[in-house]
Amino acid sequence: MFLSTSGLNQSYILKGIVNATVKRTLKAEELDEVDQFDNLYAQIQKKLENKALELDADGVIDIRFVPQIVRVSVGPKYMLLHGYGTAISFPKKN
Repeated sequence: MFLSTSGLNQSYILKGIVNATVKRTLKAEELDEVDQFDNLYAQIQKKLENKALELDADGVIDIRFVPQIVRVSVGPKYMLLHGYGTAISFPKKN
C-alpha cells in the first residue's frame, strides 16, 4: 500500500475515492498547540490506507489535505483535518 500527493505516469485502474476526517479537541491549556497537526496527518493516512484496502486497491494517489480550525467564542476549540484521494490498483500481468 502506498500513499501519494501526486499522480502516476503509468496505467492504473480507478477503484474509487476515499476520504477521512479526524478531530482534536483543544483544552484551554493546549491553545498554543493549534498548529500541531502532525498526529492528525498520521491518523488520516492510516484511515485512507484502510479504506483503500477495503476497495482492494494498491494505493491512493492525488491525496489532498484540508486543515481547519473551528473557533468557539474567543479561542480555537477544535482542530479538524480532512483528507481525500483516489484509490487505484495496477493492472495484473498475465
